[in-house]
Amino acid sequence: MIAAYLSFAAAVAVLIASPGPVIALVLAEGRRAWPAWTIAGGVLSAQLLLVAALIAIYLALDFSPSVLNWGQVLGGFYLTLLGLKTLGSDSERREVRTRNAHSFWKAMGVGLSNPKDILFFLAFLPGFIQPSAPFAPQALALLLIWAAIDITILIAYSLIARRIAGSLGLSRLLDLLPGFVLVGIGMVSLTMGMARLVN
Repeated sequence: MIAAYLSFAAAVAVLIASPGPVIALVLAEGRRAWPAWTIAGGVLSAQLLLVAALIAIYLALDFSPSVLNWGQVLGGFYLTLLGLKTLGSDSERREVRTRNAHSFWKAMGVGLSNPKDILFFLAFLPGFIQPSAPFAPQALALLLIWAAIDITILIAYSLIARRIAGSLGLSRLLDLLPGFVLVGIGMVSLTMGMARLVN
């Protein structure tokens, strides 16, 4: 059981640390202020997706591929729009938004529409559940492992963003990078979902 949890922790660390939309938001907002609301929204959205996947596994539900594909299309559309909005807004307006709970709901929306998390849960989570062992303790352990790693990595990214914010060139890059990352991930998700729906 310990080996399964260690494998899960390693997979989660790689998944969360790889560039994604929540990381993009943390980098964008972490340059000017502590992005506590963004981190909270990102972590909670991942926990909600994980709980939903665990419930589905427990109930042995089969997901319809077309439902997943439509979800991927809608999630990709949302991420693309959010990225374009991020690219179109100026730094001063973004700085104001980092000081209120709007950042929490924005991170929640991004996290819940993130195809990387959805695909991870649906593809790999069943491999970390042992059917012969009690389900509830396993589910709780997976939730806690994910939360601990998620919080740690998002805090690390926010500290990195804060450190390099003093450099004018890097600061300008961090102004643009989150928007481009969100648009890129959104377009990939949208394209993949549409391709699967057409085939």
